[in-house]
Amino acid sequence: MSDNQQTGAAPPNPADQLVQVRVPLDEAGDAFATKDSSGRIPIVVLTTRQNRIRNDFVIMGLLVLFGGLIAGALFDLALVGSLAIPLAALLVGVGVWRSFYVIIPEGTNALLSRGGKYAKTLTSGYYVLPPWIVVSHLVTRREVPYDVPVLEAPTADNIRAAVDTLVTFVITAPDQFVFNIAADDFDLVLQSVCQEALRTLIRHTPSGAINDLLGQDSRELQKAIQAGVEGYGVTIARMTITGTRPPEEFMRAEELRQLAVIRQAEQVALQALAQQRQADAEALELQRVYAEVERERQALQAQLLKAELAIRLAELAAEASEMRMARQEELLACYPRAAEWEWADTQLGVARALAANGRVVLQLGEPGDLARLLSLHELVRGGADEGQGLPAVADAQQAVGESEPAPQHGQQDGDTRGRGRRRSTVS
Repeated sequence: MSDNQQTGAAPPNPADQLVQVRVPLDEAGDAFATKDSSGRIPIVVLTTRQNRIRNDFVIMGLLVLFGGLIAGALFDLALVGSLAIPLAALLVGVGVWRSFYVIIPEGTNALLSRGGKYAKTLTSGYYVLPPWIVVSHLVTRREVPYDVPVLEAPTADNIRAAVDTLVTFVITAPDQFVFNIAADDFDLVLQSVCQEALRTLIRHTPSGAINDLLGQDSRELQKAIQAGVEGYGVTIARMTITGTRPPEEFMRAEELRQLAVIRQAEQVALQALAQQRQADAEALELQRVYAEVERERQALQAQLLKAELAIRLAELAAEASEMRMARQEELLACYPRAAEWEWADTQLGVARALAANGRVVLQLGEPGDLARLLSLHELVRGGADEGQGLPAVADAQQAVGESEPAPQHGQQDGDTRGRGRRRSTVS
C-alpha cells in the first residue's frame, strides 16, 4: 500500500508518475513488479517490520515453555517439562536465527540504518546482518521513464507551440535521493526543470523549425535538465522529443503556403517544359531548313562538278584532236611518199569499185584524170590476169605518180573542192 492509501487521503493526481510505497521487506520484490491502480510502478519502497526477529516463533516458544512447566507441575509430569524446554528453545532460536539473514531483491539497492542513522548501501543479494541493523529503504536501479507534460510556449517569432518530451533517469545515489526528497516531490521538481529547459529551447526556435526538433540532437537540453536534478543523486540517461504541435491555425496557414509554393513550382515547371518544347520545335525546324539547304548545295555542287567534268572532257577531246592532227602533220612532213601512197591507194579503191560496175559513167574534174584511171584499170586487170596482184597495182600507182606528181596534203582538199561536181548517169 502507498502512504496515501494508508492514511486514507485522496488518490494521487493522475499526472503524478513517481510514487513510493511501504511494504514488508519480504514483499519488496513483488512491490517493484506490481503496478498500482493508476498503472505506476514504485521507485522507492519503505520497509515495514524492520525488526527481523520472527516474533511468532518466539511467542510460540515461550508458550511451549510455560505450558510444559505448568503441565508438569500440575500433573506431576516431569517428562513434559523436560521436553518443553528444548522445544521452546528451538522455536525461539529459529525466530532469532532468521533475523540474521537478509535478501535484497534483484534490481534494487538497499539502505541500511543503525539506531535510526544511515549506515551503508547494499546491492541485490543474500546477506548476514545483525538484527540491530535494519533495511530502511529499497531503491530501484532501473531506468525510470518520465513523460514531461505537454508544454505550450512561444517560439522565436511569438507563435505558441506544444512539445511532448520523454525523459529517462537513473537513481545513481540512493541515499542522496531518499534522504533529500520524496518520490512524489521529485516528480514536481523534475517536471518544473524539464518545462523550463523546454521553454528555453522553444523560445530560441522559429515556428517553422519546430517540427525539426524531432530529429535534432538533444544533448544540450539533457545537460540543462541534469544540472537541475544533480543534487538529488539522479542522472538523466536520455532526453527524447516525441512530438511537436504548432497551433492549428498556424498549421493550416503553413499548409496553404506550402501548397501555394508547390503549385507555383509546378507552374514554373510547366512553363519551363512548354518553353523547352518550343525551343526544341524551333531547333528541329532550323535543322530541317539547314538540311534542305545542305541538300540543295550538294545538288548544285554535283551539277557544277558535272559541268566541270564535261568541260574537261571537251578540253581533253580538243587536245586529243589537236595532238592527232599535229601528229598527222608531222607524219606528212616526215613521210611524204607514204602520204602519196595512201592517196593513190584510196583512188585505186574507188577505181576498183567503179570498175566492177560497167554501166557507170564518170566525169572527172580534168580530162587527164580519166586517162589515168583507165590506164590504172587496164594495169589492174592485166595484173589480175597474170596473177601478179598487188605488185602490179604498186607499179601502176608508181607509173601514174611519175606521170603527174601527187598533190600535197594541203592541196588535196583544195583540189577536191576545186573540181567540178561528179555526175553519174545510170544508162
